[in-house]
Amino acid sequence: MNSPDQHRSLKLTIPQSSRSPGLMLFPRDGGCVLYDPIEGNIQTNLGDFPGCRFLANSGNWLLVLDSGSNLYIIDVFSKETIPLPSLESIESADCIVKRVGDREFIRDESGAIYGDLSADVVRGLLWVSESGKEYVVVWLFDLPGHSYMSFCKNGDSHYTDIPLVFDDYAFHKYDGLSDMVLCGTRLYVSTSRRFVRVFDLSGPQGFFKDITGQIPFPMLSHHDYAYDSSIAVTTSSGEVLLVESDPSSRTWFRLYKKDPDVEDPDHACHTVTEVHSLGGEALLLDLGFAVPANKALGIEPDSIYFTRHFRPCHCSPRDLDICVYNLATKTLHRYHNLNKMDLMDARWFLPSGN
Repeated sequence: MNSPDQHRSLKLTIPQSSRSPGLMLFPRDGGCVLYDPIEGNIQTNLGDFPGCRFLANSGNWLLVLDSGSNLYIIDVFSKETIPLPSLESIESADCIVKRVGDREFIRDESGAIYGDLSADVVRGLLWVSESGKEYVVVWLFDLPGHSYMSFCKNGDSHYTDIPLVFDDYAFHKYDGLSDMVLCGTRLYVSTSRRFVRVFDLSGPQGFFKDITGQIPFPMLSHHDYAYDSSIAVTTSSGEVLLVESDPSSRTWFRLYKKDPDVEDPDHACHTVTEVHSLGGEALLLDLGFAVPANKALGIEPDSIYFTRHFRPCHCSPRDLDICVYNLATKTLHRYHNLNKMDLMDARWFLPSGN
């Protein structure tokens, strides 16, 4: 247990505006550092993490895959660490995952063998409660055509599979994965045809429930395959948004919501309507959800905080482009002083309450 002096020291490493967005930077030569975008400087080194990959973040917590292909979550300020079940500990009626090396796996799905599964293509999502007592972890082997993702919660001893492919033709619009957002215990999945499914992961071990409703809706624009796009969720209402930007120059972002006037979404090629405001919220696109804006804390309203687009099951991730885009003024702010750093990754985050 930390002493009072240690606790004060740990709190000092958190930005003084303790709920303002910060940047976790991951230099290519290893480690994680905390950058204050308001002050324009690196505040502290959060750890070395040799041989690790950083898959996701939530508040002060990181989802980490170490050099032995073991998953864990860590509070980067207090260093509290929670080990997670091994990647091969998946509870499934028709699937077995086997480790065949430190970083290699195979998956047997009813006799169909999927090889060449490497820890290098594991992708994940993380949610941790403000208290740090509850968490949800979602992960998958990020390869085209992979048919499952897996999840666990605090207290679980193994992962539970969520199918991404269906044998019944009537459900083919639910096949595949183009994007995913974890907001609390709800998982939002955009399928290959951009239909949005919603899962409740809050039940006992092994439980998940599709709460999409009777009429799932695709978030699809005319420009879907020409521009980078992601889904996001508003925390105030749970509304799903579509966010687009131009990957060639990244000078603009567009924001869309569901168009209620689309009569036949199954056959429409444009199902959304553009909006020019987040209603006073700010969107942290790395996390996939919008939060209430607060200028006093540096959370600018109607702004999109961005580092990169990275769709699952697309093998060529976009380069880093750390910026904030204001929807109201149509202006974009980049952090050019970070260009001199050789960064492997970066993530916007909101510190947990302390």
